[in-house]
Parts: sequence; C-alpha cells; structure tokens
Amino acid sequence: MCLRTSFLAFVLAAGFVSSSVRANSQTPAASTADSPMMFDVRNGDQQGKLIFKENELAFESLTDAKQSRTWKYADIREVSKRRKNLRVRPFRGSTYDFQFKKSEERDRIYDLIASRVLAARQGIKK
Repeated sequence: MCLRTSFLAFVLAAGFVSSSVRANSQTPAASTADSPMMFDVRNGDQQGKLIFKENELAFESLTDAKQSRTWKYADIREVSKRRKNLRVRPFRGSTYDFQFKKSEERDRIYDLIASRVLAARQGIKK
C-alpha cells in the first residue's frame, strides 16, 4: 500500500473530514470526539438512529428495541450501496438494509462506514 493511500485512510478514520457531514437539517451530526454522530434511518419497517461511535456502529431502533444492533467496525464483512439503500453485512448475525430519502445522504454515510471499516481492518487507531 502506498504512503498516500495509508495517509488518506488515516485521515478518514480519524474523522478529520467528517465533521461537516450532516444527517439532515433536523438532526445534525455531532462533530466532537466525545459525542457520537447520529443519523435518522429506516431498516424495513423500523425507524431509528444510525450511530457512529469510536470503535462501533450501532443501529438503535425507535420502533422495536429488539431490532437494535451494534457492530465493531472490524466485524463488518461488507458494506454496499443499492439504489437509496445501504447494506451492512456482519461476519455474524443478520444483514441490515438501511433506507435513505436521498442517495447523496446514503453515499456520505457509506463513505464514513467504509473508511472506519478499512481503518479497523488495518489496525489504524483514531
């Protein structure tokens, strides 16, 4: 891996470029290191929040707490985009398909998850 790619992965994982990302005008993403970023999402009929923590991604269902999940970034096998959906497939457990109103929002969140999964796989600390 070249030095430039490593540096870019580190910058993305460290969150230096993510402070300007917003879920929507009603729910701004937190930009401080102490508080996680949150985004409004749907997973099928479940309404909830997608939460970016330092070492984990969490889906907190506001409809049914039994549907809430947390994944360590290193435990995510695949992240993919389909239409306005974003799929998170862990090594163990159920696959979650998150729906977004706009594909641009989905793309920003995909980039955040992908950069953190990449960093976790390479052992880059935040």
